[in-house]
Amino acid sequence: MSGFFQSEIVREAIKEMEQLQQQIIEETFKAPMMNKEQKKEHVELMRTFLEKQKNLYFRVSLSDDPEAQEMKQRIQDAAEFLGFEGNDINELFSEMEETLNRLDKIAGIED
Repeated sequence: MSGFFQSEIVREAIKEMEQLQQQIIEETFKAPMMNKEQKKEHVELMRTFLEKQKNLYFRVSLSDDPEAQEMKQRIQDAAEFLGFEGNDINELFSEMEETLNRLDKIAGIED
């Protein structure tokens, strides 16, 4: 394991992301039965997860560590595989934020 992934901050961030991802997956199956407040909390959970993804991507982008650069490339490859055609992953993050905003509107949970 490289120096980048040995960092306690990075390891904790990844652990938190894994936990959030698991929670989001579990809650998503319950979404049709959620009330307005639960839907709002679920969207906020997804926003939190997105922010953590953005932060991790920022960290790997700044790192010269080979494993961090490999992770950055895997993220870019995954985005491309899923149909993202831009060159900047931050554009994808912006699109995801817009999607969350639309979910707020659809569910009628805007503040």
